[in-house]
Amino acid sequence: MKEIQRKSHTLSQIQCSAVIDKYIEYDPVVISLDILLLNRKALRHVLFNSNIKGYWKYIILLLMFDAFVKLTLQRAKGEITPVNPTYIIYSATEWDFYKNCLLASVELSSVVFVISLLVLVFSQIHVPAISSKEDPSLLNWKDIVRALILSNFGKTLVILVVLCGTQNSDTFIQLIKAYICAANVQALRVCLPSWNSAIVIALTVTGHLSSACVTRYIQIYLFGS
Repeated sequence: MKEIQRKSHTLSQIQCSAVIDKYIEYDPVVISLDILLLNRKALRHVLFNSNIKGYWKYIILLLMFDAFVKLTLQRAKGEITPVNPTYIIYSATEWDFYKNCLLASVELSSVVFVISLLVLVFSQIHVPAISSKEDPSLLNWKDIVRALILSNFGKTLVILVVLCGTQNSDTFIQLIKAYICAANVQALRVCLPSWNSAIVIALTVTGHLSSACVTRYIQIYLFGS
């Protein structure tokens, strides 16, 4: 009987030594704080072990935050003329807000597209001591796209520009963009654990620079400045 108990205890120790997600037992507030600190384990928990639904709501929220901040800064700099608030349908005639929603959607989609495209290209290239050649069919593109979208949560922090005033807003926005880029890097490292960090950083920075060029071109087309 003691021998059976000893074997059972040994078996339980072997089973308990398996890797588990510690964030399953953590409070959502703690998880949120760790995500803000760009903790990869917390990001992995949200990406793979959280049953998140309604991604389209999250995307709409990001776009509206981004568009509202862009609109506020354009008004503060005198780049656009505000709509007369005496109009009956004041909110509905705020066309510049809709234009900024389009601009924000182009910015987000171009970042996700360019980085995903670069990952596809590099997944077929073998560079010694940098990254191993991987079959593109083995990569979970749904997870990669989802990780890139979710890691743009930093866009919600830009609303602090409006709350704290538009003074020094350009510097603050550049810092937020750098934070979003770092979050994208961490999210990609979660999805591509075998990839070298230097490659992931280079792909992410290239994606953001390409997105900035495309966004700037669309901005000139929409607003003429």
